[in-house]
Amino acid sequence: MTTRFPSRAVACFAAIALIAMAVAACGSEDDAQKLTFTLSGDGKAAKFTVPESADPGLAEITFENEGDSESDMQLIRVEGDRSPEEAVEGLGKAMKGQPFPDWFFAAGGVGPIPPGESRTVTQVIEPGTYYAFDTEGSEGPPDPKLVTGVEVSGDASDEEVDGDATISTFEYGFKADSLSEGATEIAFENTGAQPHHIVYAPLSGDATAEDVEKFFDSEKGKPPFDEKEVKNTAVVEGGEGQLVTLDLNPGRYVLLCFITDRQGGPPHIVKGMVDEVEVE
Repeated sequence: MTTRFPSRAVACFAAIALIAMAVAACGSEDDAQKLTFTLSGDGKAAKFTVPESADPGLAEITFENEGDSESDMQLIRVEGDRSPEEAVEGLGKAMKGQPFPDWFFAAGGVGPIPPGESRTVTQVIEPGTYYAFDTEGSEGPPDPKLVTGVEVSGDASDEEVDGDATISTFEYGFKADSLSEGATEIAFENTGAQPHHIVYAPLSGDATAEDVEKFFDSEKGKPPFDEKEVKNTAVVEGGEGQLVTLDLNPGRYVLLCFITDRQGGPPHIVKGMVDEVEVE
């Protein structure tokens, strides 16, 4: 099965697959370093302008989409002396549902945004080299010649996420606390061992998470959720997370994950990672 890493377009099951923290005990968002990543160009010609360097710890990461199409920014952290060519090769394996290299880690970032817009998340960055990829607007891994890494040197941080509400992911499900309508800072916490992201959409009528699971199993009929309102976060590894702002209307939402295990295999939705939550 060929999958994407990650994608907002979940109407076609076979097209989707592979999708750090805020407010430390001794710090705050005001203490966070500011890092901006700017995307120009589209498709395989897309290129990120990235910070020259960064320090481990709390960071406000802003993604500016100056391309012509909706795009995301998935950060990949690599350990050791790994070239852009190796990082791109690792991404290609993840996109195909193959085992991740042991030095290759999904490291957050920003979900899809329209052209001309920007969005900021807050997360903790760890030592290593970070590469930024557009996995929404491209049709596959980019040209390694267009990929530039950001070196993060120093000691690992022990800072943690703390938001107004929480959505936790694990193998293989979700737990949501204190979701409310409007723009809310939500701590996305991956408490599992595998990489996860959050895909979310309003449910249609009386549809349930079970109906959504059946839809993706059969790939037939009309989706039991609002296709125009499907959104997703970036992908984070187990034990990590980020602070994201979600603008939710009252009602019932379905939560899904289309990422694969680090060992490869089917998307997590196949393993039952589908749930529903209600926003008061």
